[in-house]
Amino acid sequence: MAEQNIICKPTRDTFVRIAVMLAALVGFGLYFFYDGLVGYPKANEVYLSHRAFAELGKLAAEQPVDRPETRDAEAWRRLRESTPLFPTEREGESVFCLTAGGERVPLPSDAAVGTCPVETQDLAAMNRDWYACWQAYTARRGFPLKPADHPYTDSSVHEQLYAGAGCMLLALLLLAFMLRIARRRVELHGDLVTIGRESFRIADISCIDLRQWSKGFKGFARFTVGSRSIKFDGMTYGGFDPKKGEPAEALMQAILAQYKGDIIEYDHSADQSR
Repeated sequence: MAEQNIICKPTRDTFVRIAVMLAALVGFGLYFFYDGLVGYPKANEVYLSHRAFAELGKLAAEQPVDRPETRDAEAWRRLRESTPLFPTEREGESVFCLTAGGERVPLPSDAAVGTCPVETQDLAAMNRDWYACWQAYTARRGFPLKPADHPYTDSSVHEQLYAGAGCMLLALLLLAFMLRIARRRVELHGDLVTIGRESFRIADISCIDLRQWSKGFKGFARFTVGSRSIKFDGMTYGGFDPKKGEPAEALMQAILAQYKGDIIEYDHSADQSR
């Protein structure tokens, strides 16, 4: 029998599958980071601004407004020009407000936390329909009309950052796994089989488990060599593409042609009897 030399390299499909998972993990990680660092603070500004508009609208509804030029309307305008829309605090570059329980609610560094916006300074308009004033404000600022159901505290932001870091860590592990696969080969040189860092002679194999080798199943085989159980993943190394000559199947058949020991195969009759 002529000596056979077969080399099964990682398949292109394997790298495509890993690349898709890698892209998903990186995408989710970036999404979590964006939410924690940008999305949540922006949502907090919208939430607090909407709540402030509603409170000012209720206060304006209690004011007697007969004409826009009344003394009450002028006093309202001056008060709104000199007071913030909602109270905030600053610590270094961080802008935030505090909940009743003392939790920090982060805001964007460029949040409009100065005086009340012009949309709140017309007492007659706020008295008549504060929500229309809110609509005008959101249109000018590019805010959504409907705010979040609740503000996001520092703990919520940290959860997003932890989730983002977790996704990035998994992405790094997956990248390391992909590089490990890229360096490995399954080879047959004569009667010497090499799977990754494991090398053994076909004569040293005591059993071959082919229960998961079927091409319609998983493409896994296990070789028992002494006390070792060595897995051959045919879907990853070589593959079963007929256009490429089914490298994994060709390598397995070459091994079986020289092998004389025990073989464990899947019992299809058990499925047919059910």
